[in-house]
Amino acid sequence: MRNELAIALIGAGSALTGAVIAGTAAVVAASKTARSAYLGSLDSLRRTAQREVYAELLRAAHAYEAGTGAVLESAGFLLEGLLSEQEGLPRRHSSSERSAFRRAISSAADPVAAAARQVELEGPSRVAAAARNVRAAAQQLSTTLNSIEDADEGFRPATSADLPREHFELLKPAISTFTETARKHLNHR
Repeated sequence: MRNELAIALIGAGSALTGAVIAGTAAVVAASKTARSAYLGSLDSLRRTAQREVYAELLRAAHAYEAGTGAVLESAGFLLEGLLSEQEGLPRRHSSSERSAFRRAISSAADPVAAAARQVELEGPSRVAAAARNVRAAAQQLSTTLNSIEDADEGFRPATSADLPREHFELLKPAISTFTETARKHLNHR
C-alpha cells in the first residue's frame, strides 16, 4: 500500500506541476497575443497618421510646383525688364504690367514648410530628411522669386535670369525622392 500511496502522490504532484506549467504558458501566450494585438493597432494608427502627413506634404509640394510653374514667365518678364534697365534700355512692360507680374509671384505662396515639419515630426529619419530636402528646395525657389519681386521694386539687385528656372527644376527631384522614400517606408513591414 505504501507503494501505491507513493505512486499516487508522485502522480498528483506531477499533474499539479504540469497544470501550473501549462497555466503559466497559457497566461504568457495570452499576454503576448494581447500585447501583439495592442501594438498592431498602434502601428496601424501610426502608419495611418504618417500616410496622412506624407500625403499632405505631397499635395502642398505639387500645388507649390504648379503655382510657381505658372509664375516663372512673370518672373522672366521682370528679370528681362531689370536687365534691360541695367543696360540703359527701356522696359518692354508697363508699370501696371510689372505690378501684375509681382502680384502673380506673391500669390505663389510656399505651403510646403508647415507640411514638411509635420513629416519631420512623424518620421522616420530617412523620410524626415527627404521632407527637409523638399522644404529646402521650395524655400530656395521662394527666396529667388521674392528677390525678383523685390528687385523690380528697387530693393535688391536682380538675380541671374536662369536662376528661377534652375531652382524650379530642383524642386521636382526633391518631390520625387520624398515620394519614393515615403512609399518604401509605408510599404515596409
